[in-house]
Amino acid sequence: MLFLLTVVVYPMAYAIALSLQYYRVGGFAGLHNFTLAFHDGLLLASLRATLIYITIAVGTEIVLGLVLAVAVQRTVRSTLGRTLTYLLFIIPMVTPPVAAGVSFRLMYIPEYGILNVLLQHLGYHGAPILWMSSPAMAMFSVISVDVWQSMPFVFLVLFAGLQAVPMDVVEAAGVDGAGGWAQFRHIDLPYLRPLLLLVVVFRVTDALRVFDPVQVLTMGGPGAATEFLSLYLYKIAFKFGNLNYASALALYVVLVVSGLFALFGRYLSEEAA
Repeated sequence: MLFLLTVVVYPMAYAIALSLQYYRVGGFAGLHNFTLAFHDGLLLASLRATLIYITIAVGTEIVLGLVLAVAVQRTVRSTLGRTLTYLLFIIPMVTPPVAAGVSFRLMYIPEYGILNVLLQHLGYHGAPILWMSSPAMAMFSVISVDVWQSMPFVFLVLFAGLQAVPMDVVEAAGVDGAGGWAQFRHIDLPYLRPLLLLVVVFRVTDALRVFDPVQVLTMGGPGAATEFLSLYLYKIAFKFGNLNYASALALYVVLVVSGLFALFGRYLSEEAA
């Protein structure tokens, strides 16, 4: 109980108290900081960039993780092969986000980064690609780090789910002439559906708080192209010192994430009923 009061209740109460006060002058501000968000154009741009980032990154991770899980399940039968696969996928997950950001930053340097060097060896002789200096390529760069680090989590969860599929059902479907796609759609997918929802909720909430690799790679730029909600909150709170407005925005994020978890819990309850 003391632990919950220290790490959950007190910070939440402090954030609520800050959000109800005026910036700098103090005093009770009511919902001023909350309504301020509806007139903040920079916040709208940040939300738009965050939505694009989450949609592309999480969508790519789900598709790649699902395809690889099914492929490994059906093609890699030996224990050694599966163990090596696990180890290969765990490496990105245990890499610190800052280290991943630094590694990708070195790869994306226009003059001597390995990607542009490889492209030149493959016959590309145009101007060096500015991986972190144009809005579209900067978005691609930060998404690539997230996919590299988080797709293995999706793979491992879905691969574990595939182990629960009864082999006698799969073999019976094969005897009846069901192809690979039919087996996946009618046998594998129903078993994976709750796990897919779980992965989506965890990945969306995790992607909402992405910070380290983006700060290392682009620092939110160019312009505000990769200034996601977490970076915007950081800038408001610690660069401009407006903890009151930042607390109000953080509470909005808490409400959205709590709503996602509530919807997910309700769906799982209906599935279990």
